[in-house]
Order: sequence, then C-alpha cells, then structure tokens
Amino acid sequence: MSTNWLVSLALMTSTAVAAAGQEPPTKLFQEWSRGHIHSLDSGDRTSNDSDLESVRNIIGNAQVIALGEPLHGAHEPLALRNRLIRYAVNRLNLRAVALETDLTYSQRLYNYVLGKNAETDSALKDAFTLGFGEYPENLALLHWLREHNATEPAERQVHLYGVDLSGQFYPYAFRSVEAVLRFLERTDPALSGDLRKQYAEVISEFRSDKYPKLQQANKNAITGKIQDLVAILRRERLSLIGTSSKDEYDWALRQAINAAQDDAFLRSLPAEFGDAEHIHELPYLAKRNEQWEHNHEMREVAMASNVDWVYQRERERGKILFFAHDVHVQTDVAMFGSPMHPQIWPVQQSQMAGNFLRSVLGSRFVVIGIHFANGRDFPPSDEPLRPDTNGIDALLASASEPEYIIDLRELPSSGPLHEWFNAPHETRGLGSGKETRMEAPLKAYDAILFIDIITPTPTR
Repeated sequence: MSTNWLVSLALMTSTAVAAAGQEPPTKLFQEWSRGHIHSLDSGDRTSNDSDLESVRNIIGNAQVIALGEPLHGAHEPLALRNRLIRYAVNRLNLRAVALETDLTYSQRLYNYVLGKNAETDSALKDAFTLGFGEYPENLALLHWLREHNATEPAERQVHLYGVDLSGQFYPYAFRSVEAVLRFLERTDPALSGDLRKQYAEVISEFRSDKYPKLQQANKNAITGKIQDLVAILRRERLSLIGTSSKDEYDWALRQAINAAQDDAFLRSLPAEFGDAEHIHELPYLAKRNEQWEHNHEMREVAMASNVDWVYQRERERGKILFFAHDVHVQTDVAMFGSPMHPQIWPVQQSQMAGNFLRSVLGSRFVVIGIHFANGRDFPPSDEPLRPDTNGIDALLASASEPEYIIDLRELPSSGPLHEWFNAPHETRGLGSGKETRMEAPLKAYDAILFIDIITPTPTR
C-alpha cells in the first residue's frame, strides 16, 4: 500500500470525523431549496410526466445518465426509475439501459426485450443475478421494453444490458466461459469440440468457493486459458461473424472479457474465502488485507468498462441510462466504514465505477443519486437505519417535500452551504440500508433525487 494512499486516507478520515459531528446548515438549506427544489412523483400514481421536465434540464446534453438507488429492494426508487426510463425513451432519445446485474446472463434479457426469444417470468427472474429478478419492478421494466420495441423500427428500439461480473463473491464465474463455448458450438463446431475438452477443468474450478484455495500455479493457468479464449475470439472474428452475426459475436467476445474481469476479481480474494459457504459468514473486516481490499475496485473497473462497451455500441443511436446502487454510480472516492467508530468498522476507500466513467466520458456523463429519509413496512431484519440527525438524509428531509430533485451544480460556489455539501457526511448503505457510509454529495453527484418514505418491493 502506497504512502500517498495512506496520507490521503488519513486526511480524508480526519475530515470525515469532523464533518460527521458538524451540525448541518438546515436553515440555509431550507432557504436555498425554496428556489431550487423540483417536486416529483416517485411512483406510478400519475400519467402526467410534466414533473420530469426538471430531470430533462439536469441531464442536458449528457449521453450517459447514471441513476443510483439508496438500497436494493425498495419499491419507490425502482418505480421512479421505470417511469423515468419510459419518459426518456419517449422524450429524450434513450436507446439503452444498463443494469447492475450479470453481463453474461443479461444476453437473455437483451434478446427478450427485442422479441428474439420467448421467456417465462420464472426464466426471466433466473436471468437476473443477486436476487434482482425477484423484484416485480424489474419484470415490469422488461415487459414494457418488449412491448415498446414490438411497435418500433430497429433504430428506435431500446436495448437492455447487464454490466456486472458474473461471479464476484458467488460461485458463478464459470458461466461466462460456458456462454462462449456454447456460442462456438453453434458457429464453429470443430473448434468448439477441442476447446470444450481444454476448458473442462477451468469450468469446474472457476468459482469463488474453489478458486481462492488453488495454488498460484493453478490460478495462473486459469488466467492464461481465459486470456487465450479472448485471443481466439479476436483471431477468428471474421469467420465467426460470417457464421453468426456481428451482434452475436460482440456478445461472445464481451462474455470472454467478462470472464477475464471475474478472474481479476477472484485473484484478489484470500484463500480462506473458499471456506465460507456464504459471503456474510466471513469476518470480512477483520481479515481483510491490502490485496483483498482491491476486489472492491476490480468490480468497479469491470462495471465501468462494461458501461463504456454499451456506450460504444449505442452512442450513435441515442442516450444510455446506467442504473445501480448509489455507491457504484458516484463520482467520488467511496468511504466505507465509520470514522467515528473505527475500532468496529475501519474506514476504507475505493474508486467506484462512476469515478472511472467520469474520467472517460467527462461532461457526457451525468449522475443522479437517490436518497431517502425513512423506511416503512420493512420486516425488522431488513428495516433501514433511521437517518443520522447530522447526516445528509436528515438535512434533505428538512425541506419538507415528500419527493423532489435538486441540481447540486446550482449550490452557491462558496460559503457554509457549499462547504457542507462538499464534505463527507453519514448516509445509509451499502446494499440493505442497515450499514452506514460517508459521502460528500457535491463530489459524488450532479443531482440528488430525494424520497421521504420508501417501502419494500412486494416480494420482500
């Protein structure tokens, strides 16, 4: 770990400790917000999209729109996402949606919304990873996109992608290799037969419950074979496109690259990870080491690269919306842990997908985070923490508006309000809302969409 990294973290942590105890400028924010809040409807309760005109102005000429969600499994952020997508498809030339789900399996979702295959809802659920198929709002999005695309010419159809790793902490990394081999079985049976034998051992060991325990030589062999698979696809590009299509070939090549992304992630896991049956059984914070900490960033690098792949494919057709957790889309270094209680949860920092995308796309990339005040009707095991009285969410709630969006670029360029939004403060995260993290809103987002009360998706 570099000295510069340690100095940066020490300075950031000391700033965060001071900011965490700093009383928010509630009165100043309330006065400022009167002229800058744009009220919204977070769900499907209205067919009038006039409230979304403010979102149009925030997006401006950006080609990639990142929309965050404050936790996974809340209805209101997902319902608002769906309404925003419908609006942007019809009014803003949105032509692609990229979701926080496995890239390799998302080819089934891509084909479904284009009417290329018929899938039951049960099969569609299985095509999502991380349990996101259980959220009815995700199925509703798929059905709407399929219906929309059925009546539109190809240039106006909306494409759907996943942009996440196929395995990461879960034992599914081998799925990308299998997908490539299935493609080759259809397009070059002779080549496929030989490769199927060569990659049998890779498929059996390329998973999070086995790979970390392998000897370094075995890991290196898997890495080499995955790189060989990428090289083979590139070498055989012309013949493989000739026996399939450019679209199918592009997917197969990206699935091979997706396998390489998972390989980079798995190489950072310690050997003891393979002994845990579930991610939460491992005392992650206690046993982390310098190498293991990098797995956060390996996932973020992969997600950003995959969003950029979507951008390169779709930019001539229109805008792209990238939807993931707030942590992934933010353009500031993420701070995990509690600077107030480092002995319980030591502070770490990671570059996130949004950081990498901003460095590539610049002003073509706009980021909207979603924050909330309170959760209602969640089971006790899933109930989000209440907002910290000195944190971001309590300050946003003080505007006394149930649902709204603010453009942070309209904040004063100096003074107490600017300084407060530019410093890290507590909010909820990471996936469930039962943990805390530190966030500097002005560095993380271009705009914040606020929802007073969120409720669980109907399946939770």
